[in-house]
Amino acid sequence: MKPYSSLTTTGQARRLKRMAIRALEQYDLPVERLSLITNDFNGIFRIDTTDRRKFVLRVTLPEGGHDRQAVQAEMAWLEALGRETGLSVPSPLTTRSGNLLVEVEAQGVPEPRLCAIFNWMPGVNLAKRLSPENLFHLGALMARLHQHALNFHLPGNWKIPYYDRVFPYPEPILLFEEPYQALFPPMRRSVFQQAIESIEQAIDRLRLEPMRIIHNDLHQWNVRVYRKLLSPIDFEDLVWGWPVQDIATCLYYFMKDEHFLTYRQAFQEGYATVNPWPEHYPGEVDRFIAARGLLLANFILTDPNPAWRIQAQSFVEKTEQLICDLDIL
Repeated sequence: MKPYSSLTTTGQARRLKRMAIRALEQYDLPVERLSLITNDFNGIFRIDTTDRRKFVLRVTLPEGGHDRQAVQAEMAWLEALGRETGLSVPSPLTTRSGNLLVEVEAQGVPEPRLCAIFNWMPGVNLAKRLSPENLFHLGALMARLHQHALNFHLPGNWKIPYYDRVFPYPEPILLFEEPYQALFPPMRRSVFQQAIESIEQAIDRLRLEPMRIIHNDLHQWNVRVYRKLLSPIDFEDLVWGWPVQDIATCLYYFMKDEHFLTYRQAFQEGYATVNPWPEHYPGEVDRFIAARGLLLANFILTDPNPAWRIQAQSFVEKTEQLICDLDIL
């Protein structure tokens, strides 16, 4: 049997499907079809049942800090949001024994994986329905998540990352390190280092405020739109953080859109219908938009996927331009 790491994405997905089938044995679902949606990061499968229901089964890639505690935290917040708010969020299903997670192994996959099943969120990605109206509703949606999170407490002692530093996730920080030093000539390295210092100062100014769980990945591909209803998905990158960081992560993905200023204004107006806009001084959100760029640049350098590594030079160059455009130095 070939090593898992030597397989194509499709080949790896075939092995992950065996895991998904084993996980399904622990649920009471009359499965008619199990089909792959994507294996770009996690293995995501669609379940069609004989009684015409649909679900999503996720085989979690353990990299990036997605261990049992992190996934348990994700399930706990989703359950609380579904129970305590009127928000449309994915509901995790329980197994016959009442568990929200299943750990399975399969021949040819090097480590056990955590599997979870969620109800299907209908509609299309927000990326296909961008408009000032939908950005207004997205701002209100994020504000409601922040509102709930302020009083939400994780059960047990489950640990998730703290966004109290520029790089909150557990991957190594490879910016400026070998073998990538050539990507950072002196001028670019100076820009990156000044940006890191500026973001660290912004974090220090936030420390007197209480942290809360934030989604930290609520971009237009992680929001479903169905008949004007917006549903957030993919909660696996939860961190303890502050609202301005969550807002900046979202806005980062609109930066290159020609309608960015209009979208940003609509988002802010929507947010303010629920909570006061949390930016304390001009440029605070911009600093954390830059932080997202730095985080992704480092991710590309640490990810073993060759498809990401190929983009490293162009992404680093674009991140430098983003920092300069934001005028945060």
